[in-house]
Amino acid sequence: MRCIICGKSTWKRLYESHDRLYNVKGAFYTVQCRACGLIRTEPQLKGAELNKYYPSTRYYSYITSSKPGIFGRLRSYLISHLNKPTLVSRLVEIVIRVPAMPSVASGKILDIGCGSGDTLALLQSVGWECYGLDIDRDAIHIAHERGITNASFGSYEAMEKYPDNFFDVIRLYHVIEHLPDPPDCLRIARRKLKTGGEIIIGTPNIGSLIASIAKQYWYNLDCPRHLYLFTPKTLGRLIRDAGYTRQYVTFCSAGGWIGSIQYKLEQGLSKDIDLINRPLLVMLFYPLEWLLDKMGLGDVFVIRGQK
Repeated sequence: MRCIICGKSTWKRLYESHDRLYNVKGAFYTVQCRACGLIRTEPQLKGAELNKYYPSTRYYSYITSSKPGIFGRLRSYLISHLNKPTLVSRLVEIVIRVPAMPSVASGKILDIGCGSGDTLALLQSVGWECYGLDIDRDAIHIAHERGITNASFGSYEAMEKYPDNFFDVIRLYHVIEHLPDPPDCLRIARRKLKTGGEIIIGTPNIGSLIASIAKQYWYNLDCPRHLYLFTPKTLGRLIRDAGYTRQYVTFCSAGGWIGSIQYKLEQGLSKDIDLINRPLLVMLFYPLEWLLDKMGLGDVFVIRGQK
């Protein structure tokens, strides 16, 4: 298989892993391009084989909680004051930021991998004209119930149905790592953006400190759903090659440390353990994650490109 960045076919195997989120059977390897450093999962599944690793009734982005936790409530509050910040929202943003939000106040936004429309519903409430795409029909049905009438079924290729130069912003948050052909997605998205429009991509950082320590137990490895694992350098190169002007990178980690500890303990104790859904434990590691984000070593980053 040729590398999607440099075109070379020289890969080295890093470690073996499996689905730790739902424990669906299957063995996979994490491999790295010797030429440019891109990391991917091998083998990369397709169709029905891959779909079984995305259980519709359990996969997190397809579910809307009727009782959001503290992080969900803070996120909703910050987005609701995105265009008209208050003193409280400004104080909260000193330590907590909502990742991958548009840098302009309003316009047309397309969220690829919109799930059940959580983010779009909030953006729509502050004046955005919202569109969404997702590969789960049940999630799209929920998005429609929440008032996102322009949400529709389909992968990134479904962008072709929209006119060129149509969107002010295209957002892919925790999506590009799932795609079999990220360069193709970036090229299509560029055509659909208006001149000066913005693409916003959030994705796990395989170059983070916790990824280098935890390796196959890294929470955001998410094997085999994550087909590619990027660093700001490798994804930045893809964005430039697709014709965007690269603007800047920010980091926005949360939960990667406690999730990785959970996976390591589960392996060692041979039993299911739930740490990631304990807000107090997640918050315990937040100061460390905040510091690593400031140092550029966080395990999730957001990169923006402009047409």
